[in-house]
Amino acid sequence: MNGPATMPVRWRSRRRVGPTPSPSRVMNLMITRLMAVCLMWHVLLTSACNAQQPIRLSLVAWQDDGDAELRKCAGILSEFSRQHPQFQVDMTYDSWANAYGRLSRWCGSLNEYAPDMTIIPDQWMGEFSDHLYAFGPGFTQHLQAFFPLVLAPAIIDGRTHGVPWRMDSQVLYYRTDLLAEAGQSPPQTWEQLSAAATEVANPSKGIYGFGLPGAVSGGGANLLLTLLWSSGGAVVDDDGEIHLVSEQMIAALDYCVQLARSGALQPEVLAWDQASLQQTFMDGKLAMLIADSTLATRLHQSKTPPDYAVSSLPAGDHPLAFVSMSYLVVMRTSRHREACQEFLKYMASKDVQERMLQTGTIPSHWEVAERFKREALMGAFVANLEHAHSRPNHNWELLQAGLDDALFLAISGRMSATEALELVQAKYFSATPETE
Repeated sequence: MNGPATMPVRWRSRRRVGPTPSPSRVMNLMITRLMAVCLMWHVLLTSACNAQQPIRLSLVAWQDDGDAELRKCAGILSEFSRQHPQFQVDMTYDSWANAYGRLSRWCGSLNEYAPDMTIIPDQWMGEFSDHLYAFGPGFTQHLQAFFPLVLAPAIIDGRTHGVPWRMDSQVLYYRTDLLAEAGQSPPQTWEQLSAAATEVANPSKGIYGFGLPGAVSGGGANLLLTLLWSSGGAVVDDDGEIHLVSEQMIAALDYCVQLARSGALQPEVLAWDQASLQQTFMDGKLAMLIADSTLATRLHQSKTPPDYAVSSLPAGDHPLAFVSMSYLVVMRTSRHREACQEFLKYMASKDVQERMLQTGTIPSHWEVAERFKREALMGAFVANLEHAHSRPNHNWELLQAGLDDALFLAISGRMSATEALELVQAKYFSATPETE
């Protein structure tokens, strides 16, 4: 018996079939997915790029008009980036005339615009130290090869705030031709300098023995400090207070007065600044003066260099060097202080300090300086660096003004050296110490 015919079975999909999506919805869905894919690739590429991009450190340096020596630092910075590919130092330049104003703004209301690093001279270190990064004890091991007294202005409250950048030092320049005509030898002491200057001076021929810069801010304050330090005196006590009335300072000022009265100096002493004296020296009218290495550069670049030589500063009871320093510092506002420390370690190395000589600096690294001690010219500039002195790292402008006033009052004959210093002490500083 045949059963009923078997019908084929059709399986129905359990998926509910809804209305067909509109084309716009499909397009929006595709765009959303595409954007998600693009975002993912952007995150990946950005991460990869960030991993390859070095940390950029900003450095603002200062230069005098026409000073192109700093541009020679470019190779030093490039070498640092080659050795440390994770860092890049971008150095820009501005005039020294703008330095104090910009530093003041970076340490004040415009601190968000401060660079990671900059250069600060010795006499401003104390004023701006609160806004500088102070290095820990572990960092100081990288500075052990520098002359301790050269580092002193950068050490405030026992903490180091900078690495030597450039240094200059004062030496005695003398015209060998003028000394020879007068039968004089290069002086080695202040007494010998006074005697030689008096013998060389011939006002009727316009020849002067020694140049004293007596104009306001002309450089006379530096000479007074040099005389003071060479006799073992000090102008700043252990508490950082300035005291001008001392036996040694009175003697230093009296020395300048006696030079002026002896006829050994240029006429109208109180009208001359350092630049005028240097030009007179180059013209063959001045036998001796104290100046830094910028005069040697001018003499070397002149078409007909004069007959001259240099020697270390005349000695009193204490041999000395008078140096002016500038320091590479890290601003406290920097977000890359650890990276900046790596750059400062690099700059403090012997190899880099040797390369910095091409910028015109006098070596402050003792191993580098040692190589030049027997050279006729450079030897004078590196002599006695173990006994170096520099301008006080605070209140320099006030001290300079006070010493300029004292020099004017004493040389003009208005007051004795003691009276002039006592007046200046009372005018500019609170305490008037007793003369010993």
